[in-house]
Amino acid sequence: MKTIYLILIAVLTFTSCSESVLSDIEIMDPHMLKVKVKIEQNEYNEKEVQVFIRDSKNHPVDLLTGEVIINDHLVLYDRASVNAAGARGYIYTPHFDEQVFEVTIYWNSYDSHTFLLSPANGWPGFYTNHSCADHHHDVHYISDHYNLKPAPFHDHEIEISYTIIDPY
Repeated sequence: MKTIYLILIAVLTFTSCSESVLSDIEIMDPHMLKVKVKIEQNEYNEKEVQVFIRDSKNHPVDLLTGEVIINDHLVLYDRASVNAAGARGYIYTPHFDEQVFEVTIYWNSYDSHTFLLSPANGWPGFYTNHSCADHHHDVHYISDHYNLKPAPFHDHEIEISYTIIDPY
């Protein structure tokens, strides 16, 4: 009986993290996709803009004929490394002074949606005066989230969250 439970737990673990079947087809309907953007900064001043595209069951989607572009850079589908426990998504490492992000998601080779992450719509920007010399002090973070609407995706929104160093 114990073996059956272990097998069931293993199957649920591996299937819940597996890539979506939507990764194997050209997406025609963006409502099939959930989009979440996480902006992360850690105590070492490492930063990432993480675009997670999921299906309705929260399985990661690697867009077959689509792509993600942030600030004119094609972003690769990879594992996040800053505060994200290796979740799969489209990961962008900002340059030192970048504070505003123009994100374009192509869900197929010709249909796209572009949105801006800036102080004007809820993203406060990174705290950039943090140095490696500050590591011996306790680092505090600001975390928040909001939704960008309207969007062509599931629930007509894009979920935005951030965890960044608190300057105070």
